[in-house]
Amino acid sequence: MRNGHFVGALTGLRYVAAVTVVVGHGSLSLRQDWLAQLVAQISSIGMTLFFVLSGFVLWLNYSDSLQSGNLPAALRAFAVARFARLYPMYAVVTCGIVGYLMIRRGLSAPSLGFILTMTQAWFPVLDGTLLVAVVPSLQHLWSISVELFFYLLFPLTCLALCRVSRLQTMLLLALLNLAVFAAAIAVFFRYGDTLMQATAPSLSVGGMQWLTYYSPYLHVSQFLAGCIAAMIDTQLATMTIGDRARKSMTILFRLSLVALAAAPVALFFQPNWPNLSFWVELMVRLDEIVCFSVILVATSRFGLAAFLGSRAMIFGGECSYSIYLLHPFLIRLAMIGKSETPELPEFLLRLGLFVAIVSAVAWVTYSVVEAPARAWLRRVLGSSAPRDVLRTT
Repeated sequence: MRNGHFVGALTGLRYVAAVTVVVGHGSLSLRQDWLAQLVAQISSIGMTLFFVLSGFVLWLNYSDSLQSGNLPAALRAFAVARFARLYPMYAVVTCGIVGYLMIRRGLSAPSLGFILTMTQAWFPVLDGTLLVAVVPSLQHLWSISVELFFYLLFPLTCLALCRVSRLQTMLLLALLNLAVFAAAIAVFFRYGDTLMQATAPSLSVGGMQWLTYYSPYLHVSQFLAGCIAAMIDTQLATMTIGDRARKSMTILFRLSLVALAAAPVALFFQPNWPNLSFWVELMVRLDEIVCFSVILVATSRFGLAAFLGSRAMIFGGECSYSIYLLHPFLIRLAMIGKSETPELPEFLLRLGLFVAIVSAVAWVTYSVVEAPARAWLRRVLGSSAPRDVLRTT
């Protein structure tokens, strides 16, 4: 990685993504009216940021080594680093919750196997129930399952794109990825019900939700968008960037922020526009990919949104994985003594309190469990960490 500011900005973006998910999920626990429904839509935007950012960071950290001559060694280092990053805290949360549920209510062994292997989002159904929802309290871990799918896909992506070196080709790949994504959305919306009836006839409820949201297959384009954005970012490093290019990127960056702010509003009104539902979905998903790609390049290569590299944002980004894993179990703390229907000031205050509580607890678990376990696994398995985070201590 090139310098501390750039790494810090990416880490800060992870905290932004985590906070949007926390706020989106927390709003529906505090209120059930239109305002809560509107705020809840930002969690979907945050998940897209996680997926695009994942491709961006993985490409910058690992593409060179995976495209080098010693592929077996690079694959081993990649696998060890990703396993050490993802699994320790995941195992603590899942084993704790699943163990509790097995003792109190009973839980089938097949569902435990899918959860512990992080494959619950890859398949739609188990015994007639949406697989990601077999353990409702762990339903939010579907995205970790999707992330593991991306990890398995990433080496193939590197090998497929290793010969791409021209900026024009990269931009064409970005447009092709958007076109394929749009076509996939169209196919899923038109033929999704038929496909689910043929492949998972026992799943009577939630089939389309799995196909279009929980499964990793439609999210692949989001991940690839991050990889392509990182390729463009790296290519720009070899070019002289003038004032005109900087001004243009600043304008694109600001337009992207406005377009992203409009996306939750469009999703909120989508149920009221049944005849336009597909077009709203299509435009929002394409909007997310394009805007987040622009924001990542603008932040990393052009130094915009420098506050993302501040010490506080970096600490938040370091804890973002724990924040995501733990936040559903902490919302009750922010609800203590709340009004039956909180007014706007109380609603905002409690959302802020929820973010603060989750961040504080996540800092503890990151310090006590996540970071030490990651370092220990890398030592035992003989792999050094890439500089994918800014060292703050």
